[in-house]
Amino acid sequence: MGNLKETKAGKEKPLKHVLLAGIHSQPRSGYELTKWMQVAGQHCWSVEHSSVYPALRELEADGFIQSERLPGTRGPERSIYSMTVAGREKLTAWVAKGSPRPAIKDEQILRVLCFDLLSRETALQQIREVRADHQAQLEFFLARQATLGEHQPGPLLVTRRGVLAEQAYIAWCDEVEEMVTRRSA
Repeated sequence: MGNLKETKAGKEKPLKHVLLAGIHSQPRSGYELTKWMQVAGQHCWSVEHSSVYPALRELEADGFIQSERLPGTRGPERSIYSMTVAGREKLTAWVAKGSPRPAIKDEQILRVLCFDLLSRETALQQIREVRADHQAQLEFFLARQATLGEHQPGPLLVTRRGVLAEQAYIAWCDEVEEMVTRRSA
């Protein structure tokens, strides 16, 4: 059985592990996996839908998943992917390894770095819009958290991380707003 293909840096592609995690919880179609990632992992992982199918084909070719053609709920047949024993072993080994510190790429933080270039009003408007977006995201996570129980520890813990991250971002936005407000016009 082949290994997961590696990037030039010699590191496995995380997307394949994300897909295995989504299939681990239940067999899914490629579309369902994309939707699952948008809900379950939206604050920790993003992916273009067009990347999902090539990665699924590679996982299937490597023997980590298998597909079955089933009638669609609304339309033509679709492929439903499920994990093989080899896929479960691969996912288990990946989970057991732990992860490096995540790279943070937040364009808004870079913009705040240069807020001194903006008028006070423009900077305040921007940070208030960012705060409102994070408040809406927090409300989504809180609603999702209320539907999850401890019998679903993985989804609950990931959602809880989203709650805490949004609360921290909102607190930071409040701090930015306070500092910008004190700045002379």
